[in-house]
Amino acid sequence: TLPITHGACMTSRHYGNNAFPPQLFNILAAPCLLYRHKGLFRQMLQRNISARYRGSVLGLVWSFAHPLMMLAVYTFVFGIVFRARWGVETLDENRAAFPLIMFCGLAVFSVFSESLNSSGSLIVNHAGFVKKVVFPLELLPLCTVATAFFFGAAWFSLLLLGACVFLQSLSWTMCLLPLTLAPLLLFTAGASLIIAALGVYLRDVPQLVGVVTQILFFMTPIFYPVSLVPERLRWLLHLNPLTPVVEETRKLFLYGQEPDYMVCLWLFLFSLAVFQIGLACFGKMKKGFADVL
Repeated sequence: TLPITHGACMTSRHYGNNAFPPQLFNILAAPCLLYRHKGLFRQMLQRNISARYRGSVLGLVWSFAHPLMMLAVYTFVFGIVFRARWGVETLDENRAAFPLIMFCGLAVFSVFSESLNSSGSLIVNHAGFVKKVVFPLELLPLCTVATAFFFGAAWFSLLLLGACVFLQSLSWTMCLLPLTLAPLLLFTAGASLIIAALGVYLRDVPQLVGVVTQILFFMTPIFYPVSLVPERLRWLLHLNPLTPVVEETRKLFLYGQEPDYMVCLWLFLFSLAVFQIGLACFGKMKKGFADVL
């Protein structure tokens, strides 16, 4: 049972003149919220992690077994059967290069899609927190994103192992992974906050999110390089914020190249803006949660 923090966040709070909550302009609002309720957030995170494979024989081993089996299948199909090539001279001689490059894109996308698909009905499934207690509701989607990143660490661990075993090379640029994961975390958290709030008023949101994530899956260069897309249509891929995240992550993790720092800076600023907007929209819409639920 989670402890309840009284006075943390009233669902009936008003901000006057229908203006956005102050979180939109205060980048310290989320860090302060997490620090103030760090004990509660930690307990929620532990509960989510333990509940994932509760009752299974292997438990948390499945968090490594699932992506490992996918990596094995991709290596066999694309590396051995199709002998696919990506177009990177230093890697294309290795049969395992294509599956690893693709697996890197999947690792990034899995964190994003798992968070969004879990957020659509998140508040509805925890209606008791809205109706009966004073509870910092923002923690629910933030904890969902943190849980996805926890299990996503297994994907990147296997990616690192694959780079060591199959590519037989490690690069110092792997230490720069936070440059792409930080924007991914902020963007995913902001989108999850918006979807979690909309899911209270529109019960079709979970189904819509499932369709949108499928579209984004094929609109993200996971199974193909951007260079294969006709130049006149590449702007469609670049409208997708996940495209530069995947591309820059491959650069520093597999290619041994430094990322484009200006792209990383743009990604961070854009993702921070999305996160602040998501936090503000959630704070504004949560005033009506109790009435709807």
